[in-house]
Amino acid sequence: MVDYSKLFSEGEPVLFLDQKDREYYDILKSGKQKNIRGDILIHDEIIGKQEGFRLISKRNNFFRVFRPTLAEYTRLMRRGAQVIYAKDISHILVWADIYPGAKVVECGLGSGALTSFLLRAVGGRGKVISYEIRPDFINNATKNIDTFVGLKKNHTVREIDIYEQFVDKNVDRLILDVPEPWRAVASAADALRPGAVLCSYSPTILQVRDFVQKLHELKTFTRIQTHEIMLREWKVDDVSVRPMLRMVAHTAFLTTARKYQVD
Repeated sequence: MVDYSKLFSEGEPVLFLDQKDREYYDILKSGKQKNIRGDILIHDEIIGKQEGFRLISKRNNFFRVFRPTLAEYTRLMRRGAQVIYAKDISHILVWADIYPGAKVVECGLGSGALTSFLLRAVGGRGKVISYEIRPDFINNATKNIDTFVGLKKNHTVREIDIYEQFVDKNVDRLILDVPEPWRAVASAADALRPGAVLCSYSPTILQVRDFVQKLHELKTFTRIQTHEIMLREWKVDDVSVRPMLRMVAHTAFLTTARKYQVD
């Protein structure tokens, strides 16, 4: 688990920024070297130091050394499945209203990016339960989560097909990141407490259409809203102020809804 208040230690993720602010990632290990286009950075010269210092490479170039933020780490982590981008995770945390102490179920563990943010958001009093049917995804994601967040007693992974079974009750927040969310919501709807928030993450608008139609059929959800998030970075320096030539445009649609108590 990353502890920003301490000195670098073995097993931690580390982020290198070169003189052009290009980033490089590694996991610290005694005796290990990081090779960046033939230039060498020595891990033993990092372990025991405070982050933010300047490291001189074998070729006498300097790199700034930091612990990656969670957003940076999720972008660089080892992937089994496609990660949810930080721009979408930030909206999921807000629109799904993830709060300290919440009982959150996510369907689709992926590479553990969203899970890491959920665990941070619910805190020690909350609980995150992840449904995932692929053992290889579970193995990779739990390693990723442990590297940055640490293994948590309040995180449970269920190797269950969400289309076939939903075993949890009195759920505060449900997040679906599955190809056919309309197949999952019917079995999960009864497990949500009245007032619970449902959030679905879907790459295509056709998935959204089928999902929203299913929500209307169930007649137990209201405040059904769908939106898309765009993110455009800007270049600001002495020479020019303009949008970056590349941007993270469409990644997915978010659909949220509230469970209400049927009379």
